[in-house]
Amino acid sequence: MGAFLQLSTILGDLSTVAKKLNYPESSICILRGDIDELHNKFPSTYDNLISCYHNRDNRLPILYGQDLVASWLYEDYLMHKLKIVGLDIVGSGTDKNREILPNTIVSTDSDCLVSYNGKKRRLELVNDHKGFWKKTHKCHLRDQKFKKIVETDSILLGISTKDNTYFIIDNILTVPSKYLPFHTLWHKPAQELTIMETDLCLIDYNTISEQIKGMIM
Repeated sequence: MGAFLQLSTILGDLSTVAKKLNYPESSICILRGDIDELHNKFPSTYDNLISCYHNRDNRLPILYGQDLVASWLYEDYLMHKLKIVGLDIVGSGTDKNREILPNTIVSTDSDCLVSYNGKKRRLELVNDHKGFWKKTHKCHLRDQKFKKIVETDSILLGISTKDNTYFIIDNILTVPSKYLPFHTLWHKPAQELTIMETDLCLIDYNTISEQIKGMIM
């Protein structure tokens, strides 16, 4: 089950949620799965979506778009939960305006910026909607994401919506990993992290917030 289907079971009708959060109408159109309406009413967004052939892997453009916008909704949901328990967190990636960007603008910038006691760090979010981490003890970061996390000293927060668990990594270089020049599913390079079952904890937003604060200090 991909992001769109799995997150629909958690958040409900995603187009309704997107409307409440004032998402652009083009992104709501994508959630409805209406590629013809997107092409007719939002031609620039349609062209941007079509251009993202590298990111969509083997998915049809509209299915990739649905997964992408659904992931944004979950990211906003997660930030809202963390704000409630006292974490200063804002979106900071190139997609923070929640509009589909052309392939040439899509970047590997970390998703969020977290602050505590006057200090700031970047936070990268990754999700598992199929229970892959628990089954395999592996987490795959595609393309240049691993390198970018190292360069920016970002915290890595992984959320498994399938198992209601999470892991959090302060320094990614301390985690056993290996480079995969060709990921068989994505057909692109990836870094494979070892995530043991003991690394996965039941989601508790207070605990996650306090862990992040401790990593900022």
